[in-house]
Amino acid sequence: MPRDPHTPYRGLNADRNLASLLPAIRRWQPDLLLLTGDVSEDGSAAAYGRVSAQLSTAGAPVLALPGNHDDPAVMRRYFPLGPWGGLHAYEKRNWLLVLLDSTEPGRVSGGFSDAALYQLEQCLRGASNRHVLIALHHQPVLVNSLWIDRHALERADAFWSVVDRFPQVRCIAWGHVHQDFHAVRGEKVLMGSPSTVANCLPGRETFTLDTGGPACRWLELNMDGALETGLLRGL
Repeated sequence: MPRDPHTPYRGLNADRNLASLLPAIRRWQPDLLLLTGDVSEDGSAAAYGRVSAQLSTAGAPVLALPGNHDDPAVMRRYFPLGPWGGLHAYEKRNWLLVLLDSTEPGRVSGGFSDAALYQLEQCLRGASNRHVLIALHHQPVLVNSLWIDRHALERADAFWSVVDRFPQVRCIAWGHVHQDFHAVRGEKVLMGSPSTVANCLPGRETFTLDTGGPACRWLELNMDGALETGLLRGL
């Protein structure tokens, strides 16, 4: 979302498209909302304030990740539940949601330092009695869209060398890709989430607008570690 609510994003109005999703979100009655980054196009307080105000009508806590367009120092003032200064873990029933900051200042691609991966490993070691969902901004696997895969998570093998060792990790979710993506890696579900503003048709070399409109992903995390997911659409 840009600083000026009248500034278009890929020819679309970000405020209007987010607002179009809110009736479906409120009908879903979520326990919490998860923002997977690029909440503001320009890291502006004005944009974060408008998003926060709109989402407050859903009546659920908001967990937020920074994306490569975000300014974490500004963003955390409006979304305090996030990986500000390190991993953020949020418990809900017998699930642990682990939020990781994959952004690197001044770069579109993402990555994790050795210290961040060590912190993740220690967190997972302490969560042996819970099911775990890991959320980050950058895709840790290619989604077969060249325009965004050139800006994926770098050193993804180092990330997977940690995550693959922990069977309690049931799901990895991310933003960044502007499209629905679903795959599996062993028994782990991998999910890319679409944008509430503008999405791209899958499998394209360049951004090609998906006229299906804005969307967000719903997740139902079950007590036995299974999960269900789908999309909510607006407009």
